[in-house]
Amino acid sequence: MTRSSIYQLLVVLMITASLSACGSSDSSSDSTESEIIVDDSDTDESTSLALVVNEIVAAATDDGNDWIELYANTDIADLSIYSLVDDSADHALQALPEIALSAGEFIVIQAIDESDTPPDDGYYVTFKLGGDDAVYLYESDTLISQLDWQDGEAEEGYSYGLYVDGTGSAQTMLPTQGTANEELTEDVVVTDTIINNDAQLRINEVVAKDADDGYDWIEFYASGDDAVFLGDYSISDEGGELFSLPDVTIAAGEFYRVYATTDELDDFATVGFKLGSSDEVSLFLDTDLIDQLSWGSGEALIGFSYGRYPDGSDATATLAPTPVAANSSASHGPLVINEVVASAEDDGNDWFELYNNSASAILLSDYQVLDSSDDIDPVTLPEVTLEAGGYMVIYATDEDPGSDYVPFKLGKEDVLSLIKNDDTVDYLEWQESDVSQGYSYGLTTDGSWAINTLAVTQGTANQLPDIYAKDIVESIYFEIDEDQWQDLLDNALDEEYHLTSVTYKGVTLDEVAIRTKGNSSLQSVYQSNSERFSFNIDVNEYVSGQKLLGMKKFVLNNMYNDPSYMREYIAYELMDEMGVAAPDHSYVNVYVNGELKGLYLLVEFVNEQFLAKHFSNTNGDLYKPDGTGSDLQYIDDNFSSYSGVELKTNEDSSDNGAFMDFVYDMEYSDGLSVIDQDSVLRYLSVSVSLSNLDSYHGSLAHNYYIYDQDNVFTMLPWDLNESFGSFSQGCNSADIRELYIDEPTDGALADKPLVALALASSDNLDTYHAYLNQLIDGPLSSSAFAERVADINTLIGEHVANDPSAFYSFSEYEQNQTTTVGRFYGLTSFINYRVENMTQQLNGTIASAGNGNGFCSR
Repeated sequence: MTRSSIYQLLVVLMITASLSACGSSDSSSDSTESEIIVDDSDTDESTSLALVVNEIVAAATDDGNDWIELYANTDIADLSIYSLVDDSADHALQALPEIALSAGEFIVIQAIDESDTPPDDGYYVTFKLGGDDAVYLYESDTLISQLDWQDGEAEEGYSYGLYVDGTGSAQTMLPTQGTANEELTEDVVVTDTIINNDAQLRINEVVAKDADDGYDWIEFYASGDDAVFLGDYSISDEGGELFSLPDVTIAAGEFYRVYATTDELDDFATVGFKLGSSDEVSLFLDTDLIDQLSWGSGEALIGFSYGRYPDGSDATATLAPTPVAANSSASHGPLVINEVVASAEDDGNDWFELYNNSASAILLSDYQVLDSSDDIDPVTLPEVTLEAGGYMVIYATDEDPGSDYVPFKLGKEDVLSLIKNDDTVDYLEWQESDVSQGYSYGLTTDGSWAINTLAVTQGTANQLPDIYAKDIVESIYFEIDEDQWQDLLDNALDEEYHLTSVTYKGVTLDEVAIRTKGNSSLQSVYQSNSERFSFNIDVNEYVSGQKLLGMKKFVLNNMYNDPSYMREYIAYELMDEMGVAAPDHSYVNVYVNGELKGLYLLVEFVNEQFLAKHFSNTNGDLYKPDGTGSDLQYIDDNFSSYSGVELKTNEDSSDNGAFMDFVYDMEYSDGLSVIDQDSVLRYLSVSVSLSNLDSYHGSLAHNYYIYDQDNVFTMLPWDLNESFGSFSQGCNSADIRELYIDEPTDGALADKPLVALALASSDNLDTYHAYLNQLIDGPLSSSAFAERVADINTLIGEHVANDPSAFYSFSEYEQNQTTTVGRFYGLTSFINYRVENMTQQLNGTIASAGNGNGFCSR
């Protein structure tokens, strides 16, 4: 039975929700209850129906909303007698607004999630449309019209609806929202959404604005070991229409260029589309999506290209154009928009800062600036010579401030363009949360390509704000509806987001999501009736693109199982000092509705932003393993078999091929070739020194991330609150302070292939031992470590004393800095014992490994 048939068997529905709109009448929002008599005969889209479902978009482009278009065959005095629903049994009918519609007119209804922010204008329903779905239109209690589509019929870039309007047959079309439907004249290409790992051909470089008024172009690179016949491939831009590549074979390591133009060029290969300032190019082998390259406004400006650096890699960057040659990095400039203030404090003037990122002087009057407002013309900059490395501050105000200025203000959401010879040569765009009062926005370092919220540094070198302060305990404030807060506490195990506002370091955002987090710790806190949960904060869950001082997400950890409050803090510090890419962190007091809830550890989220801070290649696959497959042993060649390995980036595009190669090669091939060996050795030097078995090399094989950079995986730390020997599950028979340094596993070493392979090489073992000695002689030496603990105590001691939800007493906090509390070793006593034990292992005085069964099985 089809879902449509199942739906038509329903005989009673509750109309509990209404369709809403900006400025709609009160009557359209009333909830009513009615018995619906479903006519199970086929509905006939004909002129006998006053209103029909005419067209839908179920995969909106550019982060837009799905939508439903209705068409009136006759005049309708009141649409509120009609209701809409999709084919989910979880959704109730939603009534149309109390408005009139004339014959031949359309009404468009946006389809959003219940948790989404409603659109500022237009009508909407609170259900989204799926790739295989249906929309049903009811008049009173009777189903009168429906539009039902299957996978492949309403792909991204296409709509599905009636041709002709109101009476025709249903088919795939190009979207015509609110206007007459048009029959599709091109073939509909139904493709998968998987980018294949180890592609033999890659989109290597694009020019979207040629400096010499030439044509746009796309360069391909044969990245594999074999020659590639281009005629087997086709390509499209965001418009979706496919164009075949020429019948040309290129050898491995060779480049080939095609021009992107609708003109026909003699002796040059072309594809029939132009490239936009922000666009996406997709490469297909038959219907298989092989590769994709996308760029945003400002990344492929005139004089620059955009592509892969180095050639054929996953890493992308703005480049100097090098057609049919190896790609080359590009310096930003020469003149750049370096910093803007669009929410000046104390009613001051907005301003922007220009920076000469070159070795030569620049005459500013050769340039103009343009604000995104429709009624503003480009403004020529003053006739000032800006020396190399110099700054120029221009105020943006409609009144003369007595210094250089332009006669417009900067908006909270705005775009500022730098123009030369009628071409945009630099570009800076921001949203309201990027330019919070007291902060600026711009390039993370002068003249770079990376952009973020900044500390205000007018006329001097740019600086990132000190979000994770190490010299002060900040406070973070949440304001949340009391009922919502109580629901969050009562149903903490559901880990569902709730709406809250947040204030941190002087910045307030009103629509932010908060939820509980954790595994066994969450269960334990819940069962103890404590309210001291750890929290995930998602800043852009409800407002797309919103950030808090550059953070899209962050974590507030409750420091469970840590009387000292210092275990996770110190462990991350040591990871960072040993060159491991580790989350930033700081202490904060958490307030909810004005009430202090406790001292927490604010921890940076491991996501795309984290990757951008630590890696030149930010396009790889990031995984968080926890469960089946998290030991990284090869199971089979089906990723679904690794149910405990969760992909955190590229969820819609990755085929997980890099991960499958990773576990396969560690089992059957050259495993070291797929491991960033140094990152693993550095990670292990810290984790093993702290006897941290609540980790990959412990019994649960969790609390870590792995990140793929061109099929080589790096190890990243996470959740270190049970380091310093606090976690002994499966290892109760041994003194965890004596953990083997060369066989540091709970269970067989071979069952943790990432550790086994990294430590199997004698060269790697020597490097790893050198890292252990670096720790022993440095931050883990008795005096240095004791001083670190004392300094942290000076920072947080009074806040621990005032913590109303602490898991331990203040005296236990003080005691645990040096001596054991319950099952938790004292920090300094643990390190002193552990350092002595590791020194003996390194000297060969005692064993550093067992018989391969792991430390806990000795």
